[in-house]
Amino acid sequence: MPSFLAHLRDSARYPEFWSYSSWLDIATKYRRTRLGLAWVFLPVAIFVGAIGSIYSRLMGHDPAFFIAYLATGYVVWRFMVQCTNDAASILRGHKSFIMDGRTRLTDFVLRSLSKAFFYFACSSLVLLGVLIWSPNMHWTNIFTMALTFPLVIANMVWWSTCMSLIGARHPDAGEAANTMLRFGMLLTPILWVGERFPPGHIGWWAVHLNPAYHLITVVRAPVLGEAIPSSSLMFVGALTVAGWGLASFLYRRYARFVPLWI
Repeated sequence: MPSFLAHLRDSARYPEFWSYSSWLDIATKYRRTRLGLAWVFLPVAIFVGAIGSIYSRLMGHDPAFFIAYLATGYVVWRFMVQCTNDAASILRGHKSFIMDGRTRLTDFVLRSLSKAFFYFACSSLVLLGVLIWSPNMHWTNIFTMALTFPLVIANMVWWSTCMSLIGARHPDAGEAANTMLRFGMLLTPILWVGERFPPGHIGWWAVHLNPAYHLITVVRAPVLGEAIPSSSLMFVGALTVAGWGLASFLYRRYARFVPLWI
């Protein structure tokens, strides 16, 4: 069985299948709706506007800060959730391709990632509008995502690969992941500010041991005009190295069994 990196390199060299099919899925999904592709970013705009206005008052934060804080965290979290949910069912959903001999499974992993990235790119328009509206933020800060968001993508590649293999072996993995992610959003500093707990407090440990918090912080801090905490950079660096090692091991060990599992 070729290595994970070899398959991933070949998939990146020939993106015709995974890039076009992901776009085709989105285009056909909204083709018959009146608003069309506007539905890609409208749910994010409504969520950020409504929840941001309500929670900023409930928690006593300045709306100009909290809505930008919420918007940045939510669009990154949404990207990670979509990657996870799609990856858990992506191999079973493409059973006909795999049984027909297309065993380069990284094509399907990148298909789920490219689809989630399209939604993220459209959601970033909402974030741009929030930063332009907020007097405390500068809209040019959104360009820092070109440097920080690739770290999130790198982690989603190995995570989606692992989830796709688990989902191929265990059909319940998608439902289990979806349930955990619902609770995960409440436990991750998206709707609330994570710096509210003092160091050493159980809440502080719960936040700083959460990988999603550090991935979001690496992107969100520069967008809000803040420095990235060194602890988050170290955590994300270690997570990336360990995750790619895990994905390489699982892919070489178990990818050959996927046609049998599905």
